[in-house]
Order: sequence, then C-alpha cells, then structure tokens
Amino acid sequence: MGPEATAVDGELTVDELAARTGISVRTLRFYASEGLLPPPQRRGRVALYDSTHRMRLDLIRTLQEHGYTLSAIQRVLARIPVDAAPAEYAVQSAVLAPWLAGTTEELDLAELERRVGAPVDAEQLEHLRALGAVEPLADGRFRISPAMLGHAAELTTLPVPPEVLRESARIIEEHASAVAEGLTEVFARAIWGPYQRGELSHEDVVAILDRMRPLALQGLVGAFARAADQAAHRRLER
Repeated sequence: MGPEATAVDGELTVDELAARTGISVRTLRFYASEGLLPPPQRRGRVALYDSTHRMRLDLIRTLQEHGYTLSAIQRVLARIPVDAAPAEYAVQSAVLAPWLAGTTEELDLAELERRVGAPVDAEQLEHLRALGAVEPLADGRFRISPAMLGHAAELTTLPVPPEVLRESARIIEEHASAVAEGLTEVFARAIWGPYQRGELSHEDVVAILDRMRPLALQGLVGAFARAADQAAHRRLER
C-alpha cells in the first residue's frame, strides 16, 4: 500500500482523519504530542488512526465547547484506558456535561462589546467576571457563557453600587461551591462507585444524570426562595 492509499477496516490516514473531523493536521499532531491521542498504528510508512482516536477527538471537542482547559482535558483522558469501549466515552461526556444548557464561546473585546450592546471598560469586565459570565483568557480573548451574559450585563446597568454586585457574587459563589462539592460527593458515592464496580450500566449513569441535573437545579432554586423569604421575615422581626 502506498503512503497516500486509503486505509481499510475503518482506519484513516492523518489527512483523512482531519477531513472527517474538521480538525487540522497540525492540531491533530499537537494533540498527539501532548498525549491526548494514543500513537497511531503503523503500516509501512503510513500512520493509521481508528475509532479510538475519533472517540477521543469527539470527547476533546465536547469538553472544549463546555469550557474545559487543555490541562483539564488531559486529566480526563488520562483516566480513560486506550482500549475503552464507546460506553466509557459516553459516561465521561455525561458526567462532565454542563448543568445548564448551552456551550461556551470565545470572543475578542470587540465581539464581546457587540454581544453586550455597549462598550465594556475594566470595571464592567470585572463585574461580568465576578458574575460568572466572562472568563478572561491569556491571549486577550474572553470565554463567555451565552446563557449568563445577557443576565449579567443587565445587572451591571442597574443603579447599584459596584461593591454590592461584587459582594453578592462572592456570597453566591461561596455557597454554590459548597452545594456543588456536597452533590459531587453524593454522586461519587452513590453513582460513580457502583458504575465502576459494574453495578450500574453506562445507560443507567447517563439516564440518572439527565434527570438529576434539572431536578437538583429546581430543588436549589426552591430552597433558595424559601430561605430568602425566611431571612426577610427574620429581618423584619428584629
């Protein structure tokens, strides 16, 4: 088989893999150099890629769309055996999927200002960051959550002192982190452990997560509403 020949049995050359996935050859080679992809099979001088490489690339793309950094993606892939079945990739994708619908986007400052509908100075940018809508990146660009950006931008237009927004964001972040840590611990003990022991199938895990996320969010919103009412009542009774 010549070096440009098409591989058989689902195997692809690097050029074919790039065409199939829409990822450049340069990026594919970078992923391989960083250990995100296992080495290709060799047939003579030709490097061949198979379904394992495609599944890993699908997961990399999904995690990038969800805002995961390259180092975080490396840690995820390091936990997945090279010979893992497709079900394992489905579980990892389900576990790491965002709790709110929608993916992140990367914008430059001009694009961010167009999305907000107004110029964004350093103070406004800090407010958007504190509210979880914008994450500054090292290259001068910004990762945004479209689901949060409109809400956060509207908050910054209210006649509220900036320190009030910052303090509110700090309180929410602090307590949300505690809730998230607790729920993650419950998941690890009650779902992830049984899955690793073979007591739950990958279909079970995906179905549980699909139902658990919206129910947990609804419960959190309801619990906050009740707690806020009770706090207001206590404040009035003082």
